[in-house]
Amino acid sequence: MCIMEEFEKIKTTVEHQGYYYKISDVIKILILGLLCCQKTMSEIHGWASSKRISKLLQEKFGIKRISCYSHFTVLVGLIDSEELNKIFMEFFCKLVENVVGKTIAIDGKTVCSTANMGKYESPLHIASAFVVENGITIGQLASEGKGKEIPCVQELIGLLDIAGATIVTDALHCQKKTAKEILASGADYVFSVKKNQKELYADVAEMIDFKQTDKYELLNAPLEKVTKCEKGHGRIDKRTVFVTHETEWLQKFGKWQGVRTIGSIVTESETRYYISSRKLSPSELLVITRNEWAVESMHWQLDVIFNEDRTTLYEENAQKTLNILRKTVLNVVRTYRDKFEPKLNMVDIMRNCLFDDDFLLDVLARFNDCV
Repeated sequence: MCIMEEFEKIKTTVEHQGYYYKISDVIKILILGLLCCQKTMSEIHGWASSKRISKLLQEKFGIKRISCYSHFTVLVGLIDSEELNKIFMEFFCKLVENVVGKTIAIDGKTVCSTANMGKYESPLHIASAFVVENGITIGQLASEGKGKEIPCVQELIGLLDIAGATIVTDALHCQKKTAKEILASGADYVFSVKKNQKELYADVAEMIDFKQTDKYELLNAPLEKVTKCEKGHGRIDKRTVFVTHETEWLQKFGKWQGVRTIGSIVTESETRYYISSRKLSPSELLVITRNEWAVESMHWQLDVIFNEDRTTLYEENAQKTLNILRKTVLNVVRTYRDKFEPKLNMVDIMRNCLFDDDFLLDVLARFNDCV
């Protein structure tokens, strides 16, 4: 299955006959340009219009014509981003194949450049689902600002096949309805607990704190505990993890469905609390909660590699399209690196694609072989 062929199915937001320029060709140019470190639409168009690259596009990808820049931006705006997202999710879910036993980190990101544009009622906010073990984004949905992220994530969970996975989110998504949606999908959850859920936070903190006192030995289910010391960034970080599986009271009185673990992670500066529908050991809780940051790393790459927060496009559909295609490229590069070039970082691979056409073609060919 070839990733470029998948985009032949793309529909447009309005009727487009494609007499001279095919929408699928525009998508191919965007993917290839992003793969070659081109950050903006103008950079991508300039790269594609160069003599060397236009010849490559014609000979290897069948792209015979490249429009002028103004028409190119119009064509990008015609791409149906919702249809593109469906194809994206189908393709990369097949690539991951099986999420059983894996961790999916879900979080939202605001495209900061849309905050000050008059055509946006609120900044564009996109929630993404990231399979940690594969380093691959398998889906995303856009919402009208961060305030709508909660229902957006609940909808995203319903669209994905997550049976057997563990969903990890930040405290914003510690919601009873979200827990219900995850369990109904056959997955488990690990939620960070903060004061946006005041009663839950108070109950969990009180129980954990009480069980750390001398009196906890009188209880039937004392805390399990593990301490990890790790060196990084010039300092030693010490984390002590506590968990208990005495959770029936939280399901019965707090009406939190499926809770089997209550835990905390204590550092020198703070104590963080968690609930989970999985029966976790202290070590397992530590690993899974750290996996939450994997999706943040992907968001960081969108900004650092592609300058997403500086993308000044007034067309919301085009912003969504570019966000999906950036993640497509990150998925391609990450898969290629992990399987074939583990000594190279992702930026090095993309830079090699820019200067070496054969390397670019090899990246695409080997990635397609993985699907």
